Amino acid sequence: MVGVANKKKAASRTRLEEINIRGLGVIDHAVVDFAPGLNVITGETGAGKTMVLTALSLLLGEKTDSDLIRSGHERMSVSGVFSLVGASQPLLSFLDEQGIEITDEEIVVTRNVTKDGKSRALISGSTSTASALNQLGQELIEVHGQHGSLVLTKPNKQRDLLDLSGSESISEPLSEYQQLLEEYHSQKREINDLRKLLADRDKEISTLRELAQEFEKVKPKSDELDLLESTISRLESVEDLRLAATGAQQALADEENGSLNSLHHMKRFLQGARGKDSELDLLHDRASDALFSLMDIASDLDRYIENLAADPQALENSLARKAVLSSFAKRFGESNDKKEALREAIEKAQLSQQRISDLTAGDDRISELELKLQVLRSNVVSAAHKTSQARQKQAQNLSEKVTSELRELAMPKARFEIRITTRNGDRDEDFMPSGLDEVAMLFTSHGAGGMLPISKAASGGELSRLMLALEVAIAEQYQLGSYVFDEVDAGVGGKAALEVGRRLWKLSQSAQVIVVTHLAQVALWADNHIVIEKDISGSVTESTIRRITDHDREVEIARMLSGVEESEHAQEHARELLDLRVKEKA
Repeated sequence: MVGVANKKKAASRTRLEEINIRGLGVIDHAVVDFAPGLNVITGETGAGKTMVLTALSLLLGEKTDSDLIRSGHERMSVSGVFSLVGASQPLLSFLDEQGIEITDEEIVVTRNVTKDGKSRALISGSTSTASALNQLGQELIEVHGQHGSLVLTKPNKQRDLLDLSGSESISEPLSEYQQLLEEYHSQKREINDLRKLLADRDKEISTLRELAQEFEKVKPKSDELDLLESTISRLESVEDLRLAATGAQQALADEENGSLNSLHHMKRFLQGARGKDSELDLLHDRASDALFSLMDIASDLDRYIENLAADPQALENSLARKAVLSSFAKRFGESNDKKEALREAIEKAQLSQQRISDLTAGDDRISELELKLQVLRSNVVSAAHKTSQARQKQAQNLSEKVTSELRELAMPKARFEIRITTRNGDRDEDFMPSGLDEVAMLFTSHGAGGMLPISKAASGGELSRLMLALEVAIAEQYQLGSYVFDEVDAGVGGKAALEVGRRLWKLSQSAQVIVVTHLAQVALWADNHIVIEKDISGSVTESTIRRITDHDREVEIARMLSGVEESEHAQEHARELLDLRVKEKA
């Protein structure tokens, strides 16, 4: 029942459902279906197993190579269907940022490459980039190539794996530490900036006082330039305005041809028929309204003309005021736009007294900030130590788990240890984004051997198994949907290979696993066995990909065991191994 529960858990994560390949290397056209659980890809050397992983790498945004286009094809095309059931929030946020619509809880990623090297990427039909595919892939699949385990030798990767395995027990204190550290650095920057300002404060204070005095003298208003320009425009156009208003007045009030006289005559005619026809009465009322409205306009025009007079002094004053404001804006504003510069200068002037106060009291302010900085630093150290304590605890836990996994991988004398060296935090240089800890993963394959860094102690095959042991140990915390292993069994054989297969199958209880292997002891654990075959002539000009079950699996496992497809002895051995696998899974 535990296996069933785990399968359900694995199925609740994202996974790769299908890859469609056209014109890539030895593959003319093939559709590869993947299932939850353990997917194993086998085939003779040169049959094209690597082409499947090459196709996957293209979907994950890796560099293209037009030399891989199959002879006789103008382009190669790869598409992959990914189920998004159980997708993480970062993945959904990324798709939303890219404007990708999700249909039926899946997306389709496509990559086309032409012979001239041009590449086109699509996500569910929307044009994308190789960089975006790479970001997407980091949320969907982790690929371990034949040399991928070498990342274990990098200290940063070792620390990341430890933190990942600890889940919230490490991420929460680490997040608190990082937030406090950012506040600490921000406070330090503020103090340093204030010190720099204080070095030139006499000059700045002088400038601010000049600004305040000029502001008090000029008393500018933010919208004053607009009002002045309107006034200047009116004063400079007095004669034009007078002509326009006088002409309009004459058109209304002329005794013979004026509009008012005509309307009076019209109103008298309509008044004579008043009460005889309601429709004509309505026209009379409208004419009356129009007459009264024009009479008001005529009266307003009279007042406008009376008040309209050339005022050279007012024009001169307005021009002078505009010049003063423009000078003030130019001296103390920054924008090239005069009105915006005036608003900036006014805002600076309004804040100048507070700024002067800050600068003249700068020493006191620095003392105040430094006291706060000491408290903040103490909090940073405390949060860093909490993170270190959580790491120490998880390091012991993960060390025991990985050591146990290594022994299951036919390495009974192997030991794995995570050693943490913590700085004391006395110097600011001790604070790293990840805390105060240096993490080192140590390994020995012999019980009596000394613990050494992985890069010095592990052979290629041991490094592959160590990577697998780590993945199995942290699979519950790592919510990635799919793992891909390219010949993770390199350098192992016999019982060790059988245990590698068993651990891969265990990992597949938490996530989808895709493995390329040459070893029957690994292939027999497959939930979904995919075989890649050369054409019948033995030529490598074309390969076919198919899923195999039952007898075909026995034949393939036998071929992998003996190199001879029709060997009855090998097939009997294959059946024995497959029976072992069935018993284990039960």
